[in-house]
Amino acid sequence: MSKQILHRDIFSPHNGFQKKFVMSNVDVVVGGSAMGVGKTFGALLMAAQPSMDPNFKMVCLRKNLNDTKVGGGMTDDARFIYADMGATLKMSESPRLSFPNGAFIDFTHMADETPDKVLERVKGWQYDCVYLDEGTGFEWTTFKTIFSRVRGKANWTGKIRITTNPKKSHWLRKWVDWYIDPLTGKPIPERDGKVRYFYIKGDKIEDVVEGNTAEEVYSKCRYEIDDSIRAISSSESKRQYTYKDFVKTKTFYGGRLSENTDLRSDYVGNIAAMGEKQRQANLEQNWNVDPDEDEYIPITSKMAQSVFMNDAAVNGDKWITMDIADVGTDNAVILAWNGFHVIDIDIIMLSTPKENAQRAKAMAARHGVADCNIVYDATSARYFNDYIEDAIPYISGEKSKGMDAFTSLRIKDACYRRLVSMIKRGQLTFSDEVAQRIYTHQNLK
Repeated sequence: MSKQILHRDIFSPHNGFQKKFVMSNVDVVVGGSAMGVGKTFGALLMAAQPSMDPNFKMVCLRKNLNDTKVGGGMTDDARFIYADMGATLKMSESPRLSFPNGAFIDFTHMADETPDKVLERVKGWQYDCVYLDEGTGFEWTTFKTIFSRVRGKANWTGKIRITTNPKKSHWLRKWVDWYIDPLTGKPIPERDGKVRYFYIKGDKIEDVVEGNTAEEVYSKCRYEIDDSIRAISSSESKRQYTYKDFVKTKTFYGGRLSENTDLRSDYVGNIAAMGEKQRQANLEQNWNVDPDEDEYIPITSKMAQSVFMNDAAVNGDKWITMDIADVGTDNAVILAWNGFHVIDIDIIMLSTPKENAQRAKAMAARHGVADCNIVYDATSARYFNDYIEDAIPYISGEKSKGMDAFTSLRIKDACYRRLVSMIKRGQLTFSDEVAQRIYTHQNLK
């Protein structure tokens, strides 16, 4: 009689985010991507190879322990993944998944993040890997304390893994800043997974020094690192420490929903229905919004996009407006209008007064705009009428006049209120040609 063959499920990470997150050997890895990418499942898969070492010990942290125990939570997923390896899950106040060889994964919480309480809890830890699920639930001081204590006896040790959804106001936004486009708030594809080196030389997230090489980091905080080396070195020591023992590695992985082939299509719709900021953070991976804040957003992204989609608000009345910047680091911006429809744009970096006037007259000639229909902010450019005598100046910082004086302190405030109102009513539009322009600012590298 032939033997019965059991067909067991083989779990492997999806291509893209999960595979990169699972295979990384960097000291600190942050997976900050859209909801539904499979961040937590990927973090649990990460333990597969290290757990073959009997000395391997890992702990999974959530803000509240019950979050790990709920149906479909981490403990369920871990038992599901490792059942065929003979791993057994013991449910208790702090559950533990034990492997036959002695390796294990603990599941616990860190509800009280008072620094003294955190230090008391972790001072005896000897974990090779600490995983922070929903990283935005943890304070910077908690991460820093845990990072100073993560150590074990396994071959693969000293690792921290964090998965999170984007959040603008959290310390993780600063931690991953190098990987995020400052304008869009979204991950920069070319920097995804790039290794950075860092050293924490103070108590605040702003005290993290980082660079592209360990040598670069050392050059920025040589004195602090050398002091630490002297403090732990002695003539009797068998090991000589160098700056490379103190400079650690970090990386960041983003992820798209399309990479999770097991995701139900209705889940995507549920995320999109959570609201504007929730959608931007949890679906679009936007790190420049905060889903938990209730602040009023005068112009939402949807409203902003509408200026490129609505019917052109033209009426044949042509004007040119100018925001002049011939000093400092801002750009000069010239707009040509047909009614309230922008038909042309000119952006000048590091311009001079004469160049501003020449570019304005050139645009006026292209679109048939009279000199008396050129309007400019004369706050720092009152010279402009020396070049275009009939241009109309205004001082944006002056007090508002007329009815606007009751609602706006300055002219620029009144202009802003009117701008918001017009965008909301669909009364301001841009041409397709202008919409396709690429805007480069000299401050952006």
